[in-house]
Amino acid sequence: MGNSQEMGNQQEAGDALFVLAFDSTHAAMAVQVAFKAAGRSFALIPTPREISAGCGMSLRFKAPSVAQAQAFVAETVTGDAARCAALYEAKGYTKVS
Repeated sequence: MGNSQEMGNQQEAGDALFVLAFDSTHAAMAVQVAFKAAGRSFALIPTPREISAGCGMSLRFKAPSVAQAQAFVAETVTGDAARCAALYEAKGYTKVS
């Protein structure tokens, strides 16, 4: 998966997929570093066409629930990157925060 960290067995198989989209490449790169530091498995993907974002890169990751995905993002993504990020469920690309 290119420069991304392979989504491994760290999360349970039944976890849902989420996409974190960004308004800037700088924010995407900062969050990639934060996810790695937190030990979170993720994949760097092209931003899906269904999502309107200023950056062509997004991060896809797994979490057991929307609430847990939101909590992880809130704890991990800070500063300017937090203001430039939007969280979506990967199935149907429904925006959740």
